[in-house]
Amino acid sequence: MGQRLFKTERDNDIIQWLVNLPQETLQKELKQCDLNSLAQAMAKHFSLEDARKVANGLNPTLKAEFIKAVRIYKGELPFPTKRRQTLIRSQFRYWPALLASGLLLLLIVFLDHYLG
Repeated sequence: MGQRLFKTERDNDIIQWLVNLPQETLQKELKQCDLNSLAQAMAKHFSLEDARKVANGLNPTLKAEFIKAVRIYKGELPFPTKRRQTLIRSQFRYWPALLASGLLLLLIVFLDHYLG
């Protein structure tokens, strides 16, 4: 069984029904809903107070994320951006060890040739 999506204008009646549901029934209904599409639909046509009423049917961490998603879709908060990672250039970490190994090899060859 798929989750209920809120993508059409007819879904506003369903959302209004969700806002007016009692807490226990709301919790059961929200388990069958796609919360991302619900947040998008609520941002377009409903107030933040209505979103908070619906969010009361979620656990505390999902409640905060749902309210944040509604605020992002309303334009009150900026969309999160992907952070740039700094690249570590691994080829420069090895060159001092390679240089030291090369010098030791030259020293061994030099000493073997002239002292042996």
